[in-house]
Amino acid sequence: MYFYCRSVNLINKVINNFFLLAYCIDMKWLILLLFLLINAQIFAQSVEIYAGHQRLGVDLMWFKNFKNAKDERSPLLFFSRNRASVDYENSPTAFGSTNAVSYNFKNGLGIVAVASFLNAGFTPKAGIQYYKSKKDFMFFGWLVADLKKSGNIDLFGLFRYQPKLNEHWRIFSQLELFPVYSPSNEYWSITQRLRLGTKHHAWAAGAMADFNQSGSNDFIKTHNIGGFLRYDF
Repeated sequence: MYFYCRSVNLINKVINNFFLLAYCIDMKWLILLLFLLINAQIFAQSVEIYAGHQRLGVDLMWFKNFKNAKDERSPLLFFSRNRASVDYENSPTAFGSTNAVSYNFKNGLGIVAVASFLNAGFTPKAGIQYYKSKKDFMFFGWLVADLKKSGNIDLFGLFRYQPKLNEHWRIFSQLELFPVYSPSNEYWSITQRLRLGTKHHAWAAGAMADFNQSGSNDFIKTHNIGGFLRYDF
């Protein structure tokens, strides 16, 4: 009974505070977010909406190879990720857009150029990338460095496993690891995102958990636990 009451209270809180997403976002970010949502089917391969006990938000992702003049898959790969989230305390919206173009060799390794847009501004990055897809498993990741004076180093990895249960259902599991290191002040920001649920054709839903540890010596730890709903176009 206690767990049921806590769950109901949490759901009510999420519903009652959902419209804070519109009030908390600066107007320029609100316009961009609405543009992304309205045009999701054109500009995204997948759309995820998530709500946790601390934050709620939206995640749009595009991941596809360019085609050559013969309409065949080329070594050029385009990756785009757009995320926006807000808490329940009228704090500024956290917004991030990552866009990358890479040239990939047959062994999966590649050279990648990344353009990152965050609340703090624009950061160009470059480095190496690895992509591997086999049956129900997929891995995509890179090691890049800022092309600015700060010279931050990013290590990103996305693991996805979707084993088939039957003709219509799959298990949906995804893990993201995203440590960022700043050599200038020896500062770390380490993010883990976990999704675990089931998938019915294009729809997936389940539990989500996001974790972050940041600092130099004494790390500040935050987490956001809740549920997600995802659609693959």
